[in-house]
Amino acid sequence: MQPKFPPFAALRAFEAVVRLRSFKAAAAELNVSPSAISHQIRSLENALSCKLMKRDRTGVELTAQGERYAFAVLRGMERIAEATQELLSDAGECLTLQTYSTFAIRWLLPRLARYESATGQKPIQLVTSQRDVEFGVDSVDACIMIGHPHDPNAAYRPLFNSRVFPVASPDYLARHAPIETPTDLRGHPLLQVYPSADDWPAWLNAAGVTGLSTAGDGRFDSYDLALNAAAGGMGIALAIEPFAHGELDSGRLVELFPGLRAPLPGNWYFVTPVTRRALEKVAAFEAWLVSEIKADPALALLPDIRSGAA
Repeated sequence: MQPKFPPFAALRAFEAVVRLRSFKAAAAELNVSPSAISHQIRSLENALSCKLMKRDRTGVELTAQGERYAFAVLRGMERIAEATQELLSDAGECLTLQTYSTFAIRWLLPRLARYESATGQKPIQLVTSQRDVEFGVDSVDACIMIGHPHDPNAAYRPLFNSRVFPVASPDYLARHAPIETPTDLRGHPLLQVYPSADDWPAWLNAAGVTGLSTAGDGRFDSYDLALNAAAGGMGIALAIEPFAHGELDSGRLVELFPGLRAPLPGNWYFVTPVTRRALEKVAAFEAWLVSEIKADPALALLPDIRSGAA
């Protein structure tokens, strides 16, 4: 049986009046006369065989049936607007991607020069932030993050896992007593990446070190800054795979306890709203990203057991 729908013009008029609480304002927004709005509301009420609203000098008051209907109509119009914006966004606009500054600077940017030629897509618009995306708030198509799936309206593609380990500069080590065991870290400034405040405790716990606080030491908002501070001799930082290879290979930083690396509890994910997962620009970037991770010997691609609402 074919569902019954009232005229869309009447629904638009009703939605505008409900949202603006004014026939006059609704008429101005829809570029029609107030009498045309009144006609559309009456036609909708006739189609539904009920009174939806009362109009007086103070404004517009919805009836009980009007309140129920307004909830569904407003929600439906919002979804139509969102779907329309997604289609318009996919038509010729570049992908907007958010990720952490360390990942962007130390892994993604050196590879982005290959992206356009490899995919035929426009260059991406890159946004860096140390906080995770809120897709209902932030105007981005996708993000690369570390953590756990938590948004039922997002699709999570597992990428890889990282381990952390302490590093320091040769100059710093030369100026202090030998650091031979993890307990020798007591009394040294442990440089903290405060958006990742659980990383030092995770490594210390894996190393069996207790009672050592990092709360009062140098605090930075990214691993990139903390590693640069450690290379400058400010103290001991955690390095996170795979972002310290340049300093380790050049000798600017030294791994203090080779072999003693602690895995982080969360994985790295490529995340996109379920409603944007099939967009060409999103799918193209995801496929390219996965191929780049596969080609990096420092990373092991995780199985694609995708999480998120279907």
